[in-house]
Amino acid sequence: MKQYVFMVALTLLGTVGVVVSPFLGVAVYYLFAVLRPQALWQWSLPPGITWSYYVAIATMIAALCSLAGFRNASRHSQRRLTLAQGAFAAFGLWVGISYLMARDQFVAYPWFLEYAKIFVMCAVSAVLILNVRQLWILLTISALSLGYIACDINILYFSQGYLGICLNGYGGLDNNGTGLMLAMGVPLCLFAWEGTTHWWRWAYLGLVPVLLHAVLMTYSRGAMVSLLVTAPLIVLRSRHRTRIVWAGLALLVMLPFLAGPEIRARFFTVSKYEEDGSAQSRFQSWNAAWHIARDNPIFGVGVRNANLFSHQYGADEEGRTIHNQYLQTAADTGFVGLTLYMAGLAGVWLSLKRTRRVAAARQGPDGDRLHALAAGIECSLAVFCVGGMFLSLDVFELPYLLLLLGAQIAPLCEACPDTLAMRIAPRRGSGLLRATA
Repeated sequence: MKQYVFMVALTLLGTVGVVVSPFLGVAVYYLFAVLRPQALWQWSLPPGITWSYYVAIATMIAALCSLAGFRNASRHSQRRLTLAQGAFAAFGLWVGISYLMARDQFVAYPWFLEYAKIFVMCAVSAVLILNVRQLWILLTISALSLGYIACDINILYFSQGYLGICLNGYGGLDNNGTGLMLAMGVPLCLFAWEGTTHWWRWAYLGLVPVLLHAVLMTYSRGAMVSLLVTAPLIVLRSRHRTRIVWAGLALLVMLPFLAGPEIRARFFTVSKYEEDGSAQSRFQSWNAAWHIARDNPIFGVGVRNANLFSHQYGADEEGRTIHNQYLQTAADTGFVGLTLYMAGLAGVWLSLKRTRRVAAARQGPDGDRLHALAAGIECSLAVFCVGGMFLSLDVFELPYLLLLLGAQIAPLCEACPDTLAMRIAPRRGSGLLRATA
């Protein structure tokens, strides 16, 4: 019952609350997108209620009002698109064209709807996000949501011995997608700890081992490899490198004890990929995707239509998913779509690089928090980009949220120097409402 009341309260905050501050709709929508409460509390919430839909509609109306001049919410928005914003806008349009050109539009339709929802809400959020502090709020919402999911997984495991996460996944994602989602939470929590000055900062740090153990319980080798590959970047970006290195070494020592024999056996098969049937099937599907894209270089075969043709091109079974974010994009939307997608990623990395330079020029907590914000986005996206080599996660909403934050951060720093310090002139209310004013 309390979960139901909580959801009703949040939905009211994200719908009625946009009258007070449109950013409330953005914050609640992405809280729902990351937390996926219908999966987390499916035993408590009534089925069939699309909580995020109502919040999304209210937030879109608020954005339209802002663009029409009824509010000053768009006063800091950039009139000229940045490379990242322009590339992802073009990629969204190209996905629509790919859907129209799809070999089987019936198969493509649900995936196209998911893409449309993601890009529309990114565009709406870009209008309503006014300052760097709001970006920080969205990052901490993501970190805490992933940490809460990991806590729930661990509680079920230690109290009931339940390890269903490795079989059932979470919120529509399989175990590999769930593992990568949780792995992305590790750098988010770590840099949320670095960028927070109050005592509750230690809660973020305490969530890191919880997230790591939850990743292990998914049995996802791709997620584990993504964290290991990204670890040097995390250390490089951290302003507490010595502490991070020692903590990492301690976790490596504890890993055999945290991971049971099944997890250790699963992980160590990474080095024996020549004998691993799962790895071999991925190689076959990657090869199939490359040839599909080569035969359909402009429009591809249509959104998620590559699965219909993968077996004909050498995959091991009918309907085989490509299991590679980049090759899946190339096969589905052509090399044009892949180029736009990669250009968007490059634009975000350039935006984050510019932001780190600005943060380096500032001293004290303000510079530390701005650096932590940029580093958290960058390292979490790096985990996703490495994991994308092993998974097709084209409509996975969390990375698009991080891409949105990365694309917005540099323009906001340059257009709104007064918000760089993340101090907003006090208005009525405090906390979240002050940040959204």
